[in-house]
Amino acid sequence: MKEPLKVDRDLLKRYTSDQCTDREKAFVDDWYIAHVKQLPDFELSAEELQADLSDTWNSIDAEIHMPQQSRSNWKKWFAAAASICLIGFSSYYFLIYHYPSTPADSSSTIRATEVKTGSSFNQKTSPILPATSGAMLVLSNGEQIALDKNNGSSNRKDHEILIDWSDNNELVYQADDSKNNSQAVLTNTLVVPKGNTYKIRLADGTQVTLNADSKLIFPIQFTGTKREVTLEGEGYFEVSKRQISAGNKTIKQEFIVHAGQNAVQVLGTRFNVKAYPDDKQHSFTLEEGSIALNNPANPAPILLKPGQKIIQTGNEFTLLKVDLSKDLSWKNGDFYFDSATVQEIMAQISRWYNIEVAYLGPINNQQYISSISRKKTLQEVLEILETTTGIKFDIRIKGKERRLMVIP
Repeated sequence: MKEPLKVDRDLLKRYTSDQCTDREKAFVDDWYIAHVKQLPDFELSAEELQADLSDTWNSIDAEIHMPQQSRSNWKKWFAAAASICLIGFSSYYFLIYHYPSTPADSSSTIRATEVKTGSSFNQKTSPILPATSGAMLVLSNGEQIALDKNNGSSNRKDHEILIDWSDNNELVYQADDSKNNSQAVLTNTLVVPKGNTYKIRLADGTQVTLNADSKLIFPIQFTGTKREVTLEGEGYFEVSKRQISAGNKTIKQEFIVHAGQNAVQVLGTRFNVKAYPDDKQHSFTLEEGSIALNNPANPAPILLKPGQKIIQTGNEFTLLKVDLSKDLSWKNGDFYFDSATVQEIMAQISRWYNIEVAYLGPINNQQYISSISRKKTLQEVLEILETTTGIKFDIRIKGKERRLMVIP
């Protein structure tokens, strides 16, 4: 049987230095939330709280070891001191005096506008910039090449196929049709981490723009009657039409994108695939041309027309008509949250700004509609979201670790 946990000086010190186990962290989070709820009538001024910050640990330690009957007079100070230690003074102060008295209706949808107000997070935190161009290329022999401005521009060959990244924003594969029928199927992998985006031009001329936290596996040279690639994450495809000779006939070389259990069949078109493994929903949006979505759960392919989108939730598929300018806004430099929950919004924020997200309490399923420029710093985006959602945020940075605390 596990020993029962208790909040003491040692546990709080390990919590603030990120040395707790998952069980201990959850225990402290629950304890903190329970005490914060008692604070609306707290009467100390901001100056008084800051002046007492240096004595916080000793005060907590003394309170923990007090007899039960003596604790009531320390009730407010005990919770306040702990709050300061856990999330920082600025978030704590804003939470007490600006937290909405009643939660929003979880069934409603709220539209966001870019209204700037005072924010709850530490304004002294250096601006966290939006995603930049960068990726990791894995060659067919397993060699890894970092593609970013720090490594400059270059080119090289993989089994006689020339790969060029002289433009730091795009990877280009030079086609060699003389080897089309003899070249073995060899694949490369382009990995785009959180906080980055990248473009690639495949050997057939197809262009793919990859969103943050995405991976594309593709042949270095397309052979046979099919061109097949595999995507994890989100990518916008501009597929090149291509014909090949098959005996005495000339046939179109089909393009197929594998995403999870789905296979998107393409002949020449522009479309978007969003299929992050951790997301509950995957989506497929057609801008131009025609595609067919194949899935083992469906007896027949689902055909899309331009301006249509399929949303997959488990084995359920919903076909919708969409506004392409909004639905494909990510590749044009905007966030567009369409009836999105806070958790869905935070998933995009986490990928774009390369920051981990932690929740200091339960979040309801209220939905929001907003459009925000992806060129803004994280702090600027959070200011807008705070105004719209009523939820507060705190940014913690320790070395290379960055964490965004969501405070209901």
